Amino acid sequence: MIYLLLNIVFGSLFVLCIKWIQVRKQEDIVTIGMINYIAGALAILPEFMQSRPAVVTAEAMVTGGAMGACYFVAFFFVVYAIKWVGVASSTVIGVLSILCPILVGIFVWHENPNRLQMLGVGLALMSLTLIGSSTDSKKPAVRKWFVPLILVGFFVLAGASRLAQEAFRHVCHADERPVFLFTGFCLAAIPSVLVLVLRQKRVAWRECLIGVLLGTANILQTHFILKALKEFEGYIVFPVVSAGGLIFTTLVATWFLGERLTGRTYIGIVFATVALLLLNWK
Repeated sequence: MIYLLLNIVFGSLFVLCIKWIQVRKQEDIVTIGMINYIAGALAILPEFMQSRPAVVTAEAMVTGGAMGACYFVAFFFVVYAIKWVGVASSTVIGVLSILCPILVGIFVWHENPNRLQMLGVGLALMSLTLIGSSTDSKKPAVRKWFVPLILVGFFVLAGASRLAQEAFRHVCHADERPVFLFTGFCLAAIPSVLVLVLRQKRVAWRECLIGVLLGTANILQTHFILKALKEFEGYIVFPVVSAGGLIFTTLVATWFLGERLTGRTYIGIVFATVALLLLNWK
């Protein structure tokens, strides 16, 4: 059980840290995000070097690269999403992006969801509708169309990264996981280095420290979910970490980061939590 709790904490740390930085207004969020991906690539390098897979397939590199590209681009979307709709609502959109691999699995891998899972899809769509309509009506007119665009973009990119992970499970061998992860974080780290160089902005030691901690947290949450999967079945692990992460993030955001949620957002979070449990029902 300790591995499930650790995965929830480290998995939620990324979005909570972005919100914390936005509240502090002292560090540069883009610099921290770029360092995060560079640190993630360096952290996974030792495992990649020690794994020595018998065969490095193109499928593992393509799926890993697709995930890394989605990670890099999605970072900019999630920063704006957290700024305008809050960390709790952004987390709902992120976790419900599981709909993308589910829907693709139905049409491509011919998976057959049961009735409870179909009910979960319906609740998930209702939750996304509630979250998307709960923005402040007093915002400038440009944001009335820009914010939904950001939310849709974040949902699609998060879903695409999950789809890349699901594709890896279908077309690659489990021994290629280090190749998959290293390729993904490298593809996110390379443009991150370019962004830091082109911006020519001095990197403060606190920004470097926070970025390294975030990159390490990303690797640790992957490590702990794999540990949890050795103790429990997937139908227990995935709904617990998804719903648990959503609830944990919401509580921290409202109690410690000063977020105020609308009634629609609360209802959307409840719907999303139930939807996550149903979507993972086997």
